[in-house]
Parts: sequence; structure tokens; C-alpha cells
Amino acid sequence: MRKLPRYFFCLMGSLCLFLMNCSETAEEPGSPSFFVPADPPAAQYVIDAACRLSDKSVLVEGKEAILLRNTSRSSISVVALEWRANPIHTLDVSVQGTRLETFDPEPADRRLYFFILPQAIPPNQSVTLDIEFSMSLQSRSSGDIYLQAWYPKLWWDDLPTRDSFSVRLDTPEEYEVASSGRLNEATGYYENPGVTTTFGFWLSKDVQVEERSASGVLVRALFTEEGRECAQLCLETAVDVIPFFKQYHGVFPFDCLTIIPGASRPMGGYPYASALVVIHGQQAFDKRPLLHWKWITAHEIGHQYWGEYIMSSDTPEDYTESWMMIGMGIFADRMYTEARNLEDDKHQSFFDRFKFGLTEYNDTTADAPESLKAQQKYDRNNVLIHGKGYAIVSALRHTLGDETFQLLYRRCVRDYGGKRMGYRDLMTLAEEESGEALHWFFEQWVRSPRYLCYQITARESRQEGDEFLTTITVERMGDSIAMPVDVRASFEDGTEQTAWVSRFSDKTNLLFRSAAGLKDAVLDPLHRLAMLEKPLPVLPAELPDRVRNLPYNGAWDEGLKLYKISVENEVPDYRIWFKLGMVVFEGGYLEEALDCFRRLLDLESPPDYDFMALTWMGNIWDARGQREDAIKYYRQALKIYPDGAWRHDQFGIESSQEWIENRLQSRYDWSTIIKK
Repeated sequence: MRKLPRYFFCLMGSLCLFLMNCSETAEEPGSPSFFVPADPPAAQYVIDAACRLSDKSVLVEGKEAILLRNTSRSSISVVALEWRANPIHTLDVSVQGTRLETFDPEPADRRLYFFILPQAIPPNQSVTLDIEFSMSLQSRSSGDIYLQAWYPKLWWDDLPTRDSFSVRLDTPEEYEVASSGRLNEATGYYENPGVTTTFGFWLSKDVQVEERSASGVLVRALFTEEGRECAQLCLETAVDVIPFFKQYHGVFPFDCLTIIPGASRPMGGYPYASALVVIHGQQAFDKRPLLHWKWITAHEIGHQYWGEYIMSSDTPEDYTESWMMIGMGIFADRMYTEARNLEDDKHQSFFDRFKFGLTEYNDTTADAPESLKAQQKYDRNNVLIHGKGYAIVSALRHTLGDETFQLLYRRCVRDYGGKRMGYRDLMTLAEEESGEALHWFFEQWVRSPRYLCYQITARESRQEGDEFLTTITVERMGDSIAMPVDVRASFEDGTEQTAWVSRFSDKTNLLFRSAAGLKDAVLDPLHRLAMLEKPLPVLPAELPDRVRNLPYNGAWDEGLKLYKISVENEVPDYRIWFKLGMVVFEGGYLEEALDCFRRLLDLESPPDYDFMALTWMGNIWDARGQREDAIKYYRQALKIYPDGAWRHDQFGIESSQEWIENRLQSRYDWSTIIKK
């Protein structure tokens, strides 16, 4: 018998392994489950649809092919489609002629449809979903047709993807069309290879169209006759903004951008769909200054980067809920307005929204858990998402400095274009670019409701020889965020100097040397910080938590502020008075500490608290050098002494029977403990 070549056995072995793997894939136990890759694959959509009018409704029907390549490491056996259709609709999905059955006929979310694939898609393999659909929309009174979530779309647990689209839509001849894609005249398809949110259409009969080209980007504006002048200004502004952004960012996300009219009032705008933006109030052009229209155009184009090109991982289901996406988008239009020397009142208005929310005691925790977010029942969009979102980004720019922040910003666009990004990614990149640990910044600005408040509390300028020495005192007020704040001193000879307050100091004395006396001093001269002019009053309802969170040592100044508020409100909580008494005692506020313990004794409190209050009143009189009064209170404490001892580790002592008996014999030296 002839020997078979070695490669034959190798070939047969490989074939057996392949068949075994195929068998294992086909015979996996258990029912199919919906698998969401950590990085969901992008898909290619080809849609042929028609939009027809029928009485008071609009009928949309079409065919759709979705090419899905599995770029994950696991097989995909179930696909989900998201479709916000009315009850009157049809949806048929097939693969290679085999009609798919729904995996869950009654999902909890009525916009979702799950389908079992005939064969699981292995990694690096593809499948094409063939879909036929129809839906009925109610006609709007304006006669305009809004198509946003109008086609079945792959769903990955709300994680966004950047998909490729070729769409042909037959529309009534009398309608002008705005879309998320650029029309390919040869094929009749609107094309866009980078859609993130949705591929949208907007149709209207009573509009005109103007087009421009800007660095290879087709810019279109659809407008009514009443909104012509405004639309033309927005169009010309877009033609200036896009090349600026393209040079600044190194890229523009799309090869087209369309501006459409919105509501009658000039109240801003919003991203209608990918590469398709709304600007409100165009027919009320004269109701707002030119700056508003230039700014809102740059603003909406900025969001094509933050939310469309860079996707949100903090709020993947809707990037307009992400403070970082909105804040960084606003920074983009800030760069444009600075480059064109436009006025800055728009960006100050974002600060004002945030500060107004603070004065209303809105909880502005940006990284809030769902339980806290449910309690944020105010205008979150204006106060937190836009207002504080931009305040955080601007404060980060202020902290890092322009040069470092610009490097950070451009790196974000470079590294995360086409990917999802969250604020923790921003912190990581910021630390890498600056070389500085920045947890302190994000903990205060993002993960707490604290505010920023510094004040110049004193200034002195005196001449010594041929120069002037100027001291400017800056204090951190209330529950302010601790961060570097700049102070600009201007002098009588027209010169200026800038110094920075350390975030580690509650009170800083800045020294300036100059040839002339001080003329003025201002905080945050570039207006990059959303800073309150005075601290917020502490509400009585906040006192328990504020006092409870005070450390027992080193917090006497804050304790003194809370003591005064507690006195004003006659707080009836013995625990608050005991904690405040201990805290302010360390700072040398002996009269205030004594008052705290007196107030505790006037309330109904447990015997152990009465014992400690009397003991500490004796300690205070001892610290003041008044032995007779001290002994009186020590003896009163012994009369009600409960068993046990209470440690005060900040002082290295304990309140006990032995402590009091020792104090009756000799005075304790408090000079090493009292800090003031």
C-alpha cells in the first residue's frame, strides 16, 4: 500500500475540526439570546422608500437592506430592530428568502422587535437583513412632513453606532427635500457614510432652497419667504464656520449640512438628525441681534462633532442629555466667536442659567445616579446640561491653561472620532496632557452639587521707597469648590499683573510689586468661570447633613459659619450642637463652643450627651483659666455620669469618670490642642 502524503492527513484533520465546530455552533443548548457587543458593529443601510399623501395622513413604505458584519468576538444569533411606528404598519424581515420570526412577540418596550436568525453570525462574518415596512403618520397642520425615526434600525441597547446610508425616497413633486445625506445625481440616492443618530428627512411645500460649498461640504438652507434674510445669514455663517472648524478639528464629520426652519420663536435650535439642524424663529429675524444668529449657527454645527462624530458613552441613548457632549459642543462655538471677535454675552448666558439654578437650590450633580436624577425636577436641559455643562468645560480650560486645553480638545477629536466617549475618558486624557492629577476637579465639578464662590475681601497698597507693595486678600466663601482662581491687579500707571489663588488655601494674601499704586483688582478677568458673587445661604433643612459631614478636626471656620446659621434658626437637634461645640472649640472659639453645649442642655437629650456637654463646659472654663467655674461643671458631670468612656481622638483624650477626677485635681494644658 502506498503511503499517503503527510499534507493529506493534515487536511483531513482540519476538515474534521471544522465540521465539529460547525456542529457545536448549530447545536448549542438553550434558546437564542440577544447579545450586545461592547463595541457594536456599524452597518450599511440601503433603503428604497416612497412617501405618499392620503387625506390627513402620510404613508411611508419601502424596502430596506441592512448589511451587518459581526466585528465582535462572539456569534450573534438574535438581532433587534428599533422602530417607532404607529399601530398601522407592516414589518417583514427575512434573510436569504427566509422570513424571520420575532424572538419576543410582546417586548416591554414597544419600539423594539427581536428576530432569531436562521444561522448565528460568527465573528468576522456578515448577513443581510431584507426588510419591507410601511407606516402611517399624521399630517401636521403646517403641511410639513417630519421623518426622523421613520425606518427600522438595528438596536444595540441604545449604544450608538456610525452607520452608512444610501437612501432613495420618492416624494410628492411639490415638496422640497432636506435630508441627512448628499444627493448622488447619478443614482438618485442620498448618501452619508457616517450617520450616528438617525438618517432624517424634512419635506415642505412652501420653502425655497439656497446652496453653497464650504471646503468640499455642501451647505443647504431651506426657508420660507418670511425667513429668507435670516436663513441667508445663517447660510453665509455656516460657510464661514465649516472651514474654520475643519481646520481647527482637522476634519468635518459629513460632506453635507442642511439648515431647516423650526418654531416661530427665536429660541435656539437643535440637531434634527445627522447633518441636519433646526434653527428656530427665522421669520422673527429682527427680534434678535445678528450675533444670536451667527452664534446659534456655529453652536449647532459644533454639535455635529460632539454627539455625532464623537458619540456619548455617558448617555448613549441621547447625547443631548450628556453635559460633556453639550459642554464641549458649546466650547467649539466659543472658539469660533473668539476667533471672529464676536461679543461674548451668549456664553455668559450659559453661566447665568447655571447660577440661577444654584440660587434656586437645584441639585446640579452632573454625574447623578438614577435615584438622584429622578429628583432633579427642574429645567435640567438649561440649568445642568447646557449651563453647568459649559461651566465645567470652561473651568477645565481655565485650570489647564489655553495651550494644554487646546491640545486636549484636539486629541479628543482625534482619538475618539467615530467612537463613544464619556467624561472619565476626558479626565484620563486631561491628566495625560497636563501631567496633573485632576480627580479633585472632576469630583467637585461633576460628582457634587457644589458651586464656585471666591471674594476679594481686602486690598492694601503702600509705598516703600521707589515701589508700591500691594496685598490683595482672596477668600473661598461658603461651600465653594476649591480650585485655582486668577486675580488681575491694575495699577495707576496702566500696568497689570496677574496672580493665582491656590486651591489648597481658604484664604490667600497675594503680594504685588509695582511702580504705581493699585487702581483695581478683579477675579477671573477673562470671564471663564461661573462664579457666584456671594455664597448661598445654608437652608435649615441642609444643616444636619452639612454638620454631619464636618470633620472633627481642622474645620473650625466652617463650623463657626454653621454655628451662626444654627443660632439664627434655633436648631432643636442636640447632635448638631454637640458636633459644632467640639469643632469650634478646636479653633479657639470658646464662647461659641460654650454656647453650643448650653443649648444642648436646654434640649431633651440622652444622659450620655448631657454628661459630655457638662464635661466639655468644664474643659472650656479650664481652657479660659477660670478654675472655679470649671470645677463646678466637672462636679455636675459626675452626678449624672453613665458607665463608659467617650473617646475624642482628635484631641487624644476621652471623657470618663477618671478624666473628670483628674481634672478636679489639676488643670489640663489645652494650649497644644486649641489651634487659635
